[in-house]
Amino acid sequence: MYTNLSNQLRAKGLSWNAAAAAIGMPEPTFRGKMTVKERSFSIEEAIKIKLNLFPEMDMMYLFKKDDVNVSA
Repeated sequence: MYTNLSNQLRAKGLSWNAAAAAIGMPEPTFRGKMTVKERSFSIEEAIKIKLNLFPEMDMMYLFKKDDVNVSA
């Protein structure tokens, strides 16, 4: 799951339905990409979300998946 993205949507008072509509994606597809471990947003979808909803946020932060361990 994309906890950071979910938290930022909540902080802005945006539902998954509103976020999906903002990028032209059906809500069930958006929901699936947010919740199903094996599904992810494409880079194009991530860019749309960042530019349309979170231009002030870092993409790496927004789209860090909970199950990914990033180490230097």
